[in-house]
Amino acid sequence: MAKRFNNKLLIIILVVLTGIFFITRMINQKRSSGTLKTDLVQIDSSLINTILLYPAAENGAEIIFNRNGNKWIAIKGDLSVEANMNGVQNMLSELVLLSPERLVTRDRGQWSDYGVDDSLGTRVIMKQGKKTVVDLMVGRFDYQPGPSGYGGYRGNYGSGLTYVRLSDEPEVYVVNGFLAMSFNQTFNNWRNQTFLNTNTSSLTSLKFEYPADSGFLILKVDTLWMIDDMQADSVFMVQYLNGIRRKSNNSFIDHFSPVIGPDYQLTIEGINMEPVVIKAYLTEENEFILNSSQNPEVYFSSPPTGLFESIFKSKSEFLNQGGL
Repeated sequence: MAKRFNNKLLIIILVVLTGIFFITRMINQKRSSGTLKTDLVQIDSSLINTILLYPAAENGAEIIFNRNGNKWIAIKGDLSVEANMNGVQNMLSELVLLSPERLVTRDRGQWSDYGVDDSLGTRVIMKQGKKTVVDLMVGRFDYQPGPSGYGGYRGNYGSGLTYVRLSDEPEVYVVNGFLAMSFNQTFNNWRNQTFLNTNTSSLTSLKFEYPADSGFLILKVDTLWMIDDMQADSVFMVQYLNGIRRKSNNSFIDHFSPVIGPDYQLTIEGINMEPVVIKAYLTEENEFILNSSQNPEVYFSSPPTGLFESIFKSKSEFLNQGGL
């Protein structure tokens, strides 16, 4: 009789312990799922039409991005310009792929340690119509070197970690990626920096117009580049054309309006392309203001040894005679 009672007691104890085990497991699972969100943001990038950015690099000044058809317009204060499309698309792509690695803290007192407070963080707001679908604070960036300790050596590239939090929540998460570098940029970095983009193999003529009628014309005849009846130096021509194939700049000059014609001008023509006209205006400070017909609303500044020098060469240089 005692043996039967003992077996019954053991069964009851086993059932109770099993129940405690499963209840504890369920509680821990709930705590775990509440600790780490699998998705901080969920967006369809094609539906985002407005982005509000408050970069720490601009001391939190507001930058607005508005979608205009297939383009984006960047606005800061009274300045409205064409945005850098690659930069905006990279912002959207970063958030689409955003996934937290781990929860770092819930303590508001530690926000500044991770750069996600109002003074150190970069706030990102994205809207679909009038509805806010993202409100994120992007904070500190940490670089993690590759296994060898040398970034990029033998393919051992490092990785980036960025600390983030949702603006209305205390939790700070760490995510893989370079979000801090992607979002925390000055206004000029968000602008269209294109100056020149050409297919050099299609070019047929370069017309340089210089002061005091010192300009000249370079024509491609068959496979040779000719200046008057002289052949241009082939090595120099290759170097020059490679140098002007793609040009960008972020030294913007805003609110400039020329009152006279340019001091220097280059007209580039080629097969199946619109002529490209580059103009340069000499300032009283011996600096140059340049403009390209490929980005006609934008003006860039350049010292004599900068962008200006890379484009406007002397006739003697093309003939490999040295000097100007």
